[in-house]
Amino acid sequence: MACFVIFHKLWVSTATMNTFATSSSLQPLCQYVRWFYLALMACLLSLSTAQAQSPVAPVLAPYTPNPNGIVSGIYSHQIIYSGTATRFAATGLPSGITINTTTGLISGRTSVAGNYSVTVTAWNGTAKSLPLTYLWTIEPLPPGTVGTYSALIDRHDWYNGGYGGSLRLVVTTAGTYTGTITRGIHRNSISGRLNAQPGGIDPVSSFQVPRRAPYAPLTILFTLPIGTSSITGTLQEPEGEVAQIIGFKAGFSASQPATAYAGKWNTAFELPAELIGNATYPQGATWAAQSISNAGMVTWTSRLADGTSNTFSTALGATGQTAVHLMLYGYAGSVQGTQTFNSGNGTTTGSLGWVKSANYTRSYSAGFPLHFLVGNGARYTPPALGQQIFGIPAGVNNTRLVFSQGGLATPYTQLFSIGAANKITIPATGASNPFGIRFTINFATGILTGSGSAMDFSLSQPTSSRPGTFSGLLIPGREQAVGHFLLPASRNPSSQILSGKVIGEENVINQ
Repeated sequence: MACFVIFHKLWVSTATMNTFATSSSLQPLCQYVRWFYLALMACLLSLSTAQAQSPVAPVLAPYTPNPNGIVSGIYSHQIIYSGTATRFAATGLPSGITINTTTGLISGRTSVAGNYSVTVTAWNGTAKSLPLTYLWTIEPLPPGTVGTYSALIDRHDWYNGGYGGSLRLVVTTAGTYTGTITRGIHRNSISGRLNAQPGGIDPVSSFQVPRRAPYAPLTILFTLPIGTSSITGTLQEPEGEVAQIIGFKAGFSASQPATAYAGKWNTAFELPAELIGNATYPQGATWAAQSISNAGMVTWTSRLADGTSNTFSTALGATGQTAVHLMLYGYAGSVQGTQTFNSGNGTTTGSLGWVKSANYTRSYSAGFPLHFLVGNGARYTPPALGQQIFGIPAGVNNTRLVFSQGGLATPYTQLFSIGAANKITIPATGASNPFGIRFTINFATGILTGSGSAMDFSLSQPTSSRPGTFSGLLIPGREQAVGHFLLPASRNPSSQILSGKVIGEENVINQ
């Protein structure tokens, strides 16, 4: 086109010159030659410039991902090429991965496992490269990673006021997680994403827990060890002390039922031997009636030895373990620990740490130090029609309640009778029942509840008698009801309420 214009101008100029030559003999012939030469050189220069400005397509270097990718893995790859590239595009990338259309950097975190065919193209202006196609395998998270995790945070005076804490996480197939963290009086919602690497490396992650100024956020670091269904981690301030975190993944669901564990379990948590008789601590026994669903949720109906009642649910681990953390007394105390249900022999064991700070209540207002209750129990099956509880033969005065500690001057025993069909008969208040004991047993759950109109009755001081209440739980294997009673220290309406122990059992002496 440029040459056409030039030659057109040359034609016009030549015609003009011819006209001039006709009218004048002064214009020499060499003038025509000069115009022709200049036009020819301009045309050649135009063709050379057009060829120099034509874009050359970039050439993409071959690429094979090595090793494979993994869900929630951090990925970054720069497309290599020769020549000039001003724009990039890619198709077939896994979810979560994008390409920078200006630089050719492919990066992000993968969200879905699978085999992907990725095609990359680059341009230099209008010149398009040959496509680069490569196959990319994205592995799923390590087996057993996805699920719900329950963990306990060690008690720490600074991080949680000595009350401990808990961490609950729900990890998805994409490697994201949500949950909650509690530490003493504080509770925070959390979210984040695992850092995963192929090659059998444990997934890890971290997140921060905010605190009010001027305190720096706390950092949680945790690991999900492959093949263990567990979670381990730490909580700490920058350059601060470390509180340990340990827990497990829920082992059951509606699609993977907890058949071997489903049903009722009754457990008693009692003082260790060295604290029996130490009035600083509640002397009664804590009890927990637990029901495990087919989906693997453990629902507790429990009562601590000071009369504090709780109902809550927690997950069951694959090997029958549970984690417990409860804040108590308006955030002035806590109970925290673990329990294990043994589906093989039908028994349960556990340990619960219990602490209370001083507060304004009638029950242990001075508080009590951290101490650990020892748990023992078993699977509970309500007696069938015509079956005597614990195999106790029907009779008269064949069973008894034994009361001890809790401010009593001396332990005492109250006899009662279990007849046919587990009918309970309690003597009327009087010589055979000076303490005014009355109670009932719910054989469907094994929970015993009762009261005494004069639980500290003394013939020498009949006017000092004090009413009290008690509760307990039938514990198979021990063939006992184990629990506690609550009794004011005096008849003063503001006196402290103390906890003592109550045991219900067969009256073997009567046999």
